[in-house]
Amino acid sequence: MQVPLQLTFRGMAHSDTLAAHIRLRAEKLERLFDRIVSCHVVVELAGHHHRYGDRFQVSINLGLPGHEIFVGRAPSNDQGPETASRAADRAFDDAGRELEHWVKRQRTQRHNESANRRTP
Repeated sequence: MQVPLQLTFRGMAHSDTLAAHIRLRAEKLERLFDRIVSCHVVVELAGHHHRYGDRFQVSINLGLPGHEIFVGRAPSNDQGPETASRAADRAFDDAGRELEHWVKRQRTQRHNESANRRTP
């Protein structure tokens, strides 16, 4: 990444364990596409449910060359308890899928452009 990972905790205390986990997940995204410009992750305590406990919302903003991917993972009331690291994993899974789709579109677009240049 050209800009170091930015990590923000809102409504909750900073957790070194969660921060390390998020750094590992961001490194995995970088393996999918090594030209990620920036990555900003926000972990927010979205509230407390009387049955399920603390609810976490995780947002990921990936800066790419000429594009930006934003993924927001809000807590769902129909799920059981979910830790902050599990919420982060689900958000990073979504971001990974979005990044893969974007990379495929870019490759297809470049392939089509080069094919159009070759045809007389």
